[in-house]
Amino acid sequence: MQRHLTALGFCALFTLTSSATASALPDDPFDGTADPMAMVPVNHTDRYAINIFVDKYWAGDVNEHSGGGKAACCFPGLEDWREPVTVSWRWGTESDPVTKALTLPPESRTSVTHFPANGPDPARDDHYICVIFHDLDTVELAFSPTRRACTSKSRSERKVP
Repeated sequence: MQRHLTALGFCALFTLTSSATASALPDDPFDGTADPMAMVPVNHTDRYAINIFVDKYWAGDVNEHSGGGKAACCFPGLEDWREPVTVSWRWGTESDPVTKALTLPPESRTSVTHFPANGPDPARDDHYICVIFHDLDTVELAFSPTRRACTSKSRSERKVP
């Protein structure tokens, strides 16, 4: 009988702890008031980027001069897209293909940026956040109805808040 009570006590404790932990997560991407959006990295540089994050949400990895084919889930849907976000990433290690000598070490970067001020366009059915690397120090965020359309986004489309 004592073993049953002990087991029951552990189950109750686990259930209470699990419930408290789950409810303590205030920024679950699926708990927002708007639909979550997938993120699509696009890279216009000569280096590959790994561990791309928009705030704390993983946006994926991207090879040099590529992107737009895959999306990572999810950034929470926001009612107000005007707040700044932190984008962090790491440029990968570069080596000489013949000698294998290290030519560029990995470099971690962080940038505080904004989403386009008007937010996603419901008329265009925007479902994706484009995370666009134009150069080694600059990242831009844009919205798109498709993953592939992220590759054609440019700085001229961006309206700074």
